[in-house]
Amino acid sequence: MYGSTMDALIHLYPKLSVGGYVILDDYGALTSSRRAVHEYRRKHGITEEIHEIDWTGRYWRKERQ
Repeated sequence: MYGSTMDALIHLYPKLSVGGYVILDDYGALTSSRRAVHEYRRKHGITEEIHEIDWTGRYWRKERQ
């Protein structure tokens, strides 16, 4: 799941409008997915808070380009 999570972030996050939401389905369940999210965010200086939806789902709102 690392690869598919990273691919989605690489190709889709730059197209997300400011004010849009990133919704992560496997964040709480899969360590590899969570690792991809944190690596991508760190590399791109993304600091918006990640909010819990349920035991596996998370989201954040894009606040800047």
